[in-house]
Amino acid sequence: MREFKPLLAVSFLCALLAPAAAGAQGLPRLTVMVNGGYQPSTTSFDDSFTFSLYQETGRSEVSYPVDAGPIFEGGAAIRLWRGLAVGGVLSRFTIDNTVTATSFVPHPLFLQRSREVSGEAGGIRREENAVHIQAQYLLPAMGRFRIVLAGGPSVIDIKQSIVTEVNFTEEYPYDTATFTGVESRRVTGTATGFNAGADLQWMFTRNIGAGALVRVTRAVVDLTVDNRTIQVDAGGTQVGVGLRIGF
Repeated sequence: MREFKPLLAVSFLCALLAPAAAGAQGLPRLTVMVNGGYQPSTTSFDDSFTFSLYQETGRSEVSYPVDAGPIFEGGAAIRLWRGLAVGGVLSRFTIDNTVTATSFVPHPLFLQRSREVSGEAGGIRREENAVHIQAQYLLPAMGRFRIVLAGGPSVIDIKQSIVTEVNFTEEYPYDTATFTGVESRRVTGTATGFNAGADLQWMFTRNIGAGALVRVTRAVVDLTVDNRTIQVDAGGTQVGVGLRIGF
């Protein structure tokens, strides 16, 4: 009887672990995903700079909105043990925005009599290319439905058009000036942040399915132009849908 009890305990433990082991064996070792989606969150930042004109110093102020826009991404994950996996995702976000610029322009005839000019300028492009490194965990499957939780560090690279000059016209007696547009320059910056999210998957077969993704990413990137540094927020809330393929 004493010899039978250990054998019974081992048999009971094997019975408990068998479903989990069978489920793990049924999972693909490598999963590839491709998504199209949208970044609904918005952000903004401000910049100001000075310039010399008529032996005086003028000042320009620019407000930059970063609107919601489309994202495209692809990635892969390798299952290490049961529901644990590591993966990486490459994502791209691009949007053209309209900035508001205000400039205080010195007067050519009178000192300390600046004229204010302001207006809007479009075509200010923002590009974000990100690498999301993730630890992933697959929750116990519910039939064809699966939930994958993921998170980890993100490296986000920004290419942003920054206004370097506000253009204007003026006519005698020069008491007013008229906004005509802006000059801009593309600058870049990279920073490390984080990502966290969930992927809801419906598998049509063992190896092919569709997924709906919700993710939050964030990083703070320094952009340097003309010896000044501008801090901008990168990332945001992202949603997407796409294809899931297992191997």
